[in-house]
Order: sequence, then C-alpha cells, then structure tokens
Amino acid sequence: MIRVCVLLVFLAVLTSACSTPRGAHTTRFKDQEHASLIVRYYTDDTNYVLKPEAKEGPFLSILDQNGVLAVARQQTGRDLAVVVLIHYAGENQANFVKSKWRNLLTEAGYRRVVFLRGRTGMRVNGLPVLSSPS
Repeated sequence: MIRVCVLLVFLAVLTSACSTPRGAHTTRFKDQEHASLIVRYYTDDTNYVLKPEAKEGPFLSILDQNGVLAVARQQTGRDLAVVVLIHYAGENQANFVKSKWRNLLTEAGYRRVVFLRGRTGMRVNGLPVLSSPS
C-alpha cells in the first residue's frame, strides 16, 4: 500500500512538472491567410518562403536574406509579414534577428511584422507569437 501511495505521489509530481503552468498565456497566431509574406528563418543564408511559395519543382527553394527580400518587394499587399524563427542561442541573439528582420521588412514597405516560434512541419497557424524587439 505504501508503495502504491509513493508511486501515485511520484506520478502526480511528474505530471505537474511537465505541464504548462496555470495562468501562463501564450498567444497563438491565426492570421496566416491575411499574411502577404511568410518566411521560415534558419540563418541569413537559409530561409524558406512559405507564402508566396518559392519552389524549385516540388521542393521549397532555399533563399538567402537578399532572395527573401526580393520576393518580399514583389508582393503587392504589404500589410503583414510573418517570420517564423526556428531556434536561437539566447534572448540577445533572438532580439538581434527580430530587429534586423523588422527593419528590413519595414523598409520594404510592410506595415506589421510578426514573429513566431517555429516547430516541426510547415504549419503556421497555431504557432506561438513571440514578443517584438524593443
């Protein structure tokens, strides 16, 4: 009986440790259809443009920063640009990347730039919205 109680307490602690904290609110992106440009950023030399799709045959093209900006400037609607960030080493690096993309896309005429935390797959709606750099 004691073993069962200890096991249940252990499972309860383990389950609560792995769950999202109560009260934590993460805004999820849901405006994919309104975005004029959606970029999946890996590095300055490795990006995928998901909207409008930049493809070579059946595969998405890998574009460097200048290639992404060339596509961005071709869009007639420039209300919303979305940059999906895959990973970064720390908050300082993340803010640097976000500031750089916000400035580049604002200079290209985009009114709003939103940053999302990427996950596996190419789905955009439902991704967590990251804070904009100050």
